[in-house]
Amino acid sequence: MTTTALESTVPPMLVGRYFDADGKRQPLPFSALELERGRRFMMRILRSFHFHTGSNVLVTSIFDESAQQLAAERAIMAYGMVVVNADATPFDANRVESIARRFKLAGALGISADTLAGLRNLGFAPEKIFADMVVWTRPGAYEQLIDQPDVNAHRWLEVGPAIALECSARAGAHFDHFEWLLEAEGGEILVTSRLERAQAFSRVRSGVRGRIEHGTCACGNPDPRIVLTA
Repeated sequence: MTTTALESTVPPMLVGRYFDADGKRQPLPFSALELERGRRFMMRILRSFHFHTGSNVLVTSIFDESAQQLAAERAIMAYGMVVVNADATPFDANRVESIARRFKLAGALGISADTLAGLRNLGFAPEKIFADMVVWTRPGAYEQLIDQPDVNAHRWLEVGPAIALECSARAGAHFDHFEWLLEAEGGEILVTSRLERAQAFSRVRSGVRGRIEHGTCACGNPDPRIVLTA
């Protein structure tokens, strides 16, 4: 299975990255249309939590994934909330703690194991930093926070070039069914793009192992969900 690059009339607006099945970084161009569709997808996730207008949400990322996070940031702002940014690295953990202390955060998105390690190295307990908020966590951080009773932890998954997030029902990570066709073959998720993009994909191996759950979620979202398997 290889990435299929098709000719497109959609010019790229910016370039991010994704990880292939071997864990190697690959460039991921984004068009303005894709960012808008990503914003609409993220809005469907946000609505399941009933956030209040004016709330603050921390978004953490590293420099080469800002394109993926931009759609989420635009959705948060369209929802009427305020975005506060930090790097998803151990070196910016001090700023994460400062933001959490100074702002009353309703949520935090993209929290990584590196951020948790950085907080602990500074003497802070992540379960206290992220208490009483919705926290979308990357693999590695999710396992550390999911059993903490005061942390409302949810999955944030990168599935090749696609993004998947858990809603309030926590019954699997939703992906945008308008944008992507995801299939499970031999337990691995394969990714195909449905709409015109700056970069098209055809049955690309993601390296993510799981199954696809179809049908309307308990949150009311019709987007299918990825449930990870060992």
